[in-house]
Amino acid sequence: MVTVVVFAATAAVNLLQFAVHGVLAGLERTPAGLHGDWWRSVTSLFVQDGGVAGTVSNLLFLLLMGTVAEQVLSRSRWLIQYFGVGVACEFVGYAWQPTGGGNSIAICALAGAVALTLWRDDPRLPDWATLVLLLWCGAMIGTLWSAASAPAIVACVAASALIRVGKERGIAVHRPTALAVPLVGAVLAVAQNIHGAALLLGCALALLVARDRQPISQTATGSHSIERSSVA
Repeated sequence: MVTVVVFAATAAVNLLQFAVHGVLAGLERTPAGLHGDWWRSVTSLFVQDGGVAGTVSNLLFLLLMGTVAEQVLSRSRWLIQYFGVGVACEFVGYAWQPTGGGNSIAICALAGAVALTLWRDDPRLPDWATLVLLLWCGAMIGTLWSAASAPAIVACVAASALIRVGKERGIAVHRPTALAVPLVGAVLAVAQNIHGAALLLGCALALLVARDRQPISQTATGSHSIERSSVA
């Protein structure tokens, strides 16, 4: 539900920016956001500066990553992760990339939360969550080196296939996969790419607010054990 609502709102603004001249310029992040145009720190999450291709890509990944995140986060957590880190990274953007717009940094925040649940091997994650996470990491590498976009995505797809094979053979690969998110984030951050800060802040916020709970399957098993003991 949250993913669909945010997707619809973002897509509506994107259609408007392509239909009406000046919408992008009036809503994107610029230095004016620190000098009176305060709304730009929020509205820049709803416009896209990557043209049609960038817009389609960001909207598609919003649907995919948002859906995965919504399986493991409450609606309020989802919104805090998406908009909290998104707005915070706009201020990083004022220093590193003063002009721009797009919801990719907010998607990075959701990727951080998904990475944490993957590290914890949360049983609520769908089987295709790993592929989405790796594809996003490949796309983020492409924001640093455009020529590396296609090879990075192909490598991520191949890695996802290997991970599936390993999982079928009982090899634990979820934690190395989850580490790809902060690793890519660190590389991008060193290059002062705003997406690196978003990935790292997404992981940090997820760690900060995550509750230490047992997986549902283990909790259920424990409850049944207690009931059997009580009956005995």
